[in-house]
Order: sequence, then structure tokens, then C-alpha cells
Amino acid sequence: MIHDLQATQIVDTLFMESCQREGESVSTSIRQLDMASYWRTETGTDCWVIGLVFIQQKEDGFVSVQRRELQHGNMFVLKTSPSNGKVKFDSSFVQMTASLGDESHMYLRS
Repeated sequence: MIHDLQATQIVDTLFMESCQREGESVSTSIRQLDMASYWRTETGTDCWVIGLVFIQQKEDGFVSVQRRELQHGNMFVLKTSPSNGKVKFDSSFVQMTASLGDESHMYLRS
């Protein structure tokens, strides 16, 4: 199936198509949500574990999402900060940083 990724409602279209496909992906999602863990640290950081994904959100809005690949042990890390407008993605095959504001930039290394 081919989709126009520039379409205005592509996310909605793909989401609706995936919802209509009952099967393994839906049961996997339900199982992962049932097994999800949540806690709050003494410093006020919200933490979730959903499957292989570990999510942290600090009180200032800073979010860190980490996922370890089982097969090779690679780590994927996404960090965002709404207070300074920065985002960073790091993996074994690509690194990316971007920032808004006076020194806005986007750097990509592969």
C-alpha cells in the first residue's frame, strides 16, 4: 500500500487504517498497556515502562524516551525540552540535534 506522506491528514489516515486491522498488533498493544508500569520519584519525575520503552518526564516538561533493541542491544534515545526548545535523538546509526530560538539549528550525523 502506498501513501502520500505529504497529505494533510496522513497521520489520521494511517491511524484509522491500523485500527481497522484487528489482529496481532492490537492484541500486542493491549498486552503492553496492561503490563505498563508507572511511578513518581521523590524528585517529582514521572516514569513509565511500556514494553521495551522507558519514559521519564521531569517537572519542567523535559522528556526522555529510551528503547533498547533486544537483538543487538542498541539503545535509541530521544530527549526533548520545551523550556529551551531543544531535541536530541541518538542511536547507533544516526545522531540528530535541533533547537529553536536565536541559535536555531538542526544537525544530523549518520
